Amino acid sequence: LLVEAKPPPGARLPGGNATAFDHRLTQGWAAPLPWLLAGGLTPGNVAGAIGESGAEAVDVSSGVEHSPGRKDPGLIDAFIRAARSASVMRS
Repeated sequence: LLVEAKPPPGARLPGGNATAFDHRLTQGWAAPLPWLLAGGLTPGNVAGAIGESGAEAVDVSSGVEHSPGRKDPGLIDAFIRAARSASVMRS
């Protein structure tokens, strides 16, 4: 189950729109299935989003792109490091 922000009006795609939402909305949520947090995640906000939501997994697309559709290896590395640091802090 992927939990993501509603696409903005006029969006061509259902995801990957760099749109975030208040991740605290998922605190204490008893999901019926394993779930992933998505929606506007970047290396700079993923640790906080994990901490606020309690998510155990995340999904990213545009948050690690240097231009539309072009992934940046440095941003991918930074994202993974930030996500892992949040997981360690929660353990």
